[in-house]
Amino acid sequence: MTKARQDRTIDIAAAVEQVADGMTVGLSGFSYQNPPMAIVRQIIRRGLRDLTLVSGPTAGIETDLLIGAGCVRRVVAAGVALERIAGIAPAFRYHAERGDVEVWECDECIWYVALKAGAWGVPYLLWRGGVGTSLPELNTELEEVEENGGRYLRVPAIRPDIVFLHAAEADPFGNVRACRQAYLGRSFAERALAEACNGAVICTVESIVANERVVAEPEWTLLHGALVAQAPWGAHPGGVSGRYVPDLEHIRAYARAATELRTGNDGPYRRYLEAFIHEATDHDGYLRAVGDHELRSLRIEAA
Repeated sequence: MTKARQDRTIDIAAAVEQVADGMTVGLSGFSYQNPPMAIVRQIIRRGLRDLTLVSGPTAGIETDLLIGAGCVRRVVAAGVALERIAGIAPAFRYHAERGDVEVWECDECIWYVALKAGAWGVPYLLWRGGVGTSLPELNTELEEVEENGGRYLRVPAIRPDIVFLHAAEADPFGNVRACRQAYLGRSFAERALAEACNGAVICTVESIVANERVVAEPEWTLLHGALVAQAPWGAHPGGVSGRYVPDLEHIRAYARAATELRTGNDGPYRRYLEAFIHEATDHDGYLRAVGDHELRSLRIEAA
């Protein structure tokens, strides 16, 4: 008798129930691309606190929003930016300057090396990049050492307790895929985060596809064994490579509200949180708040 394959689907609320205060949470995304925003908004609704975010390696609005909502104690990222809109993401800048959040300073390569050490189960890896810079002064966990006559940074392992990703597709058995129309590469940091993770890897996806499609096109599979939650437009206002472009107007409006924090005016930011998170009590409510016309204008039509 053939044993049935295990269904790996989950809903967003159940996924976020696995997060507790103080956890180290990995978040996918590269600048505007593929952030797990439906998960981020649910984390804020739950009022989680004191999280360490391992995001990026170049993080964006997913990290800035969690910081602005008061969920974050520590950030592990090479940078938190809104690129064309803000070179330094405004909520991150405000709270970092105040000392509300600790910044684990690194560059993108060191970020990957720390996760690689976690994936390999070793306490640290040696890395030449960063030797002679001020990084060890800014991040005392990056100790400069000498080995066999060479100078290295000793990069400690990072192992997230849970990882949240967003991707174009997955099948019901946890095989996560990029889509064939991807315009900015098939993957970003999904494998690095998943391999280093000490717990569940959960991926929201634009659509769930048949396993036959995964078998027929194995070259588009990013990783196996994830829990998957269907969340169309789940990266908005970020984009999904091959599905839709980032909503830069929405991000600009968010940035204007967050920039006001530095003037002592938190009203616009609180109104943003109310409109798009607290009053929109779930992902479907968020999509209604954004509006179907705005969403459809971002869609990329398959060639």
